[in-house]
Amino acid sequence: MIYIERKGIPTVSIASAGFETDTLATCRAFGMPLAPYVVVPEVITGVPPERSADSISEQIDGIIRGLTNPAQEVKKEDEGDAENRIPGPDLEYDGIGIDAYIDFNRDYLDRGWGDGFPLMPPTRERVDAVLCGTTLAPDHVVGILPPGEGIATVEKIAISAAMAGCEPAHLPVVITAIKAILKLGPRARQWLMSTSPDAPFMMVNGPIVEELGINTGQCILGPGRQSRVNIVLGRAMRLALMNVGHNYPTEMDMDTIGSPNKFSWCGAEPSVTDRWEGFHESRGFKASESTVTVVGARNVYDAADLVNYTAEGVLKSVAGGIRGGGGYTGYRWSDPDPYSAGGGGGALVILSPDHANACKDAGWNKKMVQDFLWGNTKITAAQIQQGFKVNPAFLLPPWKWVLDLTPDQAANTILPAFNSPEQIEIASFGGPAGKSMILMTNSQSRTAKITDRA
Repeated sequence: MIYIERKGIPTVSIASAGFETDTLATCRAFGMPLAPYVVVPEVITGVPPERSADSISEQIDGIIRGLTNPAQEVKKEDEGDAENRIPGPDLEYDGIGIDAYIDFNRDYLDRGWGDGFPLMPPTRERVDAVLCGTTLAPDHVVGILPPGEGIATVEKIAISAAMAGCEPAHLPVVITAIKAILKLGPRARQWLMSTSPDAPFMMVNGPIVEELGINTGQCILGPGRQSRVNIVLGRAMRLALMNVGHNYPTEMDMDTIGSPNKFSWCGAEPSVTDRWEGFHESRGFKASESTVTVVGARNVYDAADLVNYTAEGVLKSVAGGIRGGGGYTGYRWSDPDPYSAGGGGGALVILSPDHANACKDAGWNKKMVQDFLWGNTKITAAQIQQGFKVNPAFLLPPWKWVLDLTPDQAANTILPAFNSPEQIEIASFGGPAGKSMILMTNSQSRTAKITDRA
């Protein structure tokens, strides 16, 4: 709507109650703080269509005013705490011992700058030290970071990295994670602002993994000393998305329930393995190059199989986990993006070393694993009917015929859950035991090369 308004065509946004702050923030982010909107009392996707239509009809006077007089004033009290995000003087916190540190953390959290965990103070000295990790100038613009279209300079990213506890050598990894997010294009903005528990998953590949001591083994995505570097890297990316990309919870992050994955989510493949080529090599990078891959993931499933030891047996268990993807295997049927390159939902399968070795020992490569999983992750037309019978208009035209099938026909009509085997991406890391993991994703991942290391 904002894009249309900026072209001089009057529009009015319809916001559900609870989304007013997000609506204002979006208007500000796209340079249209006076763009008009009306508010309906319920989220329209969760009520019967006739009730939704009635709610919108009750706002018709406001819609007409917005279309005929679009430049309405935004009340000061509706501007939220945006003034706290305008660059200002340095902040000082006085106190004895830890008192100043506590005051600093409380103030940053009140201003919306923190993630709820204790932050490291981003003093001028600490930020300058972190900046020493890259050859890029502090004012170098990495890109315009979604969802709030913030100007991501190296220094701004370094401030978030310092707050997360990063060391200078970590900064190029965080910068590259931001580059990978930018490569996701408009899709990134969609999942960063979603009401789903979408979270950015970061995966590091190449020699830098061992150089920085990034955990690739047991409890790689969990807490503890073994994953200290993973944690600060993932947390730095999250803080940068918040404080540079304006991806603030309840404001441009409208997650209904939330997810602990949003605090920090960083994995890595070992740079030396006798299984397959690294994930980045499958993307065309050299084994000697270091990269960061980012994807938006919403659902996480444990794919355990402690019984089978053949490739077919193990992968049938993994395929079963993918089929339980929280309703999102049907994403392709309503989203036009599946018809674009790399579009549509998918899955990132993280095979544990035990499961990956079972495939490798059988002579299977990654492509064979993808093909097998794709062939074993079918869904029925009845599942599609269940997802769209209430709102058939959401179903893309090529699949309207599915709604006309009888119950018996629908139950016996089998369709692929994904557009192609490539929608199922394969990585491998973790500790011993046959416990793999599946991340249901909203697009294919993007990978960027780590450069400009000091």
